[in-house]
Amino acid sequence: MGKLSDDEIRQIVQKATLLQKYGEQSSSGKHADTNEEIQSLYEISDEIGIPRKFAYEAYMELGGIPVQEPMVIDNHDFNSTSVVGYARGTVDKELFDELKGQAEYHFNTLGKVTRRRNKYLWKAKPVGPSKFIASANSPEIEFEQIDGNTKVTVSQSLKTLNKLYLPGIAVAFGGFMLFAGTIFGQTGNEVAPPLIVSLLILTASVFYARFINSRKKKRKKDLQEFSETLLGKIERHLKSTMHSTQMEQEEEKGQIDIPENEYEEEGVEKDSRSRIK
Repeated sequence: MGKLSDDEIRQIVQKATLLQKYGEQSSSGKHADTNEEIQSLYEISDEIGIPRKFAYEAYMELGGIPVQEPMVIDNHDFNSTSVVGYARGTVDKELFDELKGQAEYHFNTLGKVTRRRNKYLWKAKPVGPSKFIASANSPEIEFEQIDGNTKVTVSQSLKTLNKLYLPGIAVAFGGFMLFAGTIFGQTGNEVAPPLIVSLLILTASVFYARFINSRKKKRKKDLQEFSETLLGKIERHLKSTMHSTQMEQEEEKGQIDIPENEYEEEGVEKDSRSRIK
């Protein structure tokens, strides 16, 4: 990244504030960096009381975290879709709170969390009329820990969109019957008007079906992009943790540890010599 603009700094500060909200209890460690960009950012975060840990994570997220593109899984189910992706790193409580907030924002609903041995499961729990809508009450996100990596599975029902096919099917059937009646001479002597009308109805039905298909593709694309966001946050958290550990190790190397008993032994020896004299 080049020199940070005022707008980028504002975005980083806002993101760091949000990260602090989710992980304030586990913030620790002094973060040092030779990057002038980071140093100037730390000066701002120190002034407003945001721990450097969160400022660094927000800085990395702004720069973008490369992840593998999640895959849409063909589960042979016309009524649902699933997206699976993998990220390096594991999900702790601090990070999961952030991911849960991202899920609630994306699906615009609260959710129920279930913790298993190596899994976190988030299930949408809308309130009011939304709980009867499949697209609102069906979203699920599973975070599974596998050998230091995290498998993220995002699922959502497509039943609500599939129901939109029904009006198109009914209209298309009516258009087909009108077309068949025109062809077989059941509409009287006037053939052209009913023929034109039936063709227009059938054409409109085809375009309507294509519109519904495009909505389903967009829904799947949105789930992929959302999954990429979750994977990026997991990767970012891992890099930030590695960076923090590296900085702490460098700080420890720069310090000389002298056991307290050495001071005590040296003091006793000096005191003994002074008494002998």
